[in-house]
Amino acid sequence: MAIPEEIRQNFEAANRIIGEAFLDSGIQADGQVAPDQLGEAVSQFLLVFDKLDREHGENGLILLDDVDQLGDHAIGFLMDMAFWAERLRLPKSKMDMEKTALGVAHWVIRHDGELRTLEPLVNSLAASANLTQEPATLKALAQVMGDTIEHAASNIKADLEKSDPARPWRILNLNYAIVATRTQDIHLMHRSFDTLSRYLPEDCTAFFEQGMQQVQKDSFSLPVREIMQDYFNRWVTRY
Repeated sequence: MAIPEEIRQNFEAANRIIGEAFLDSGIQADGQVAPDQLGEAVSQFLLVFDKLDREHGENGLILLDDVDQLGDHAIGFLMDMAFWAERLRLPKSKMDMEKTALGVAHWVIRHDGELRTLEPLVNSLAASANLTQEPATLKALAQVMGDTIEHAASNIKADLEKSDPARPWRILNLNYAIVATRTQDIHLMHRSFDTLSRYLPEDCTAFFEQGMQQVQKDSFSLPVREIMQDYFNRWVTRY
């Protein structure tokens, strides 16, 4: 199955809750696509993903544009569903829609496609990271963040519009480095710090200054402090 069963069930429950809340609210769609239509569209996409996995295998090559476009459309509809959930004051349903978007992103990544929409993925990953201290879970989240960065569309990686500090691309790269540090996994820290250095050099001085302060806590090991010191020296002491 293209999307894990737990995510699928949570999507179906959230879809039902949002649809019922929308009907009860009396809110008019006013030119926007209504939740019932969005939910039906997402359900059809999930069936298509299952069909393609059966035909090509879970990691099989599919025409690149098909993977990219299917994933982007599905994630776009899920973003719209998350918007309705937020408007209807359904925070758990909003989170479930963002988790479903992350499941779709994982399907795109498995088929070596590119991700053209990051916002719901970044929201879901950040929410999950904030809810755990478990090293194994943090490592898994860091891995997904790294994969998401690697498979982001080229126009997103170009990061031409740097005026918005809250842009999803920036938040994703910073969160990747933060979560990797929390894992205290040396390999993940190197990988995430190198990624941050490549894509957000303008943020590195402040990040490693703050990082040096954080790793002085007793909960961080000496190797972690040494790695942070190394990148601190590269980005801070040279200026």
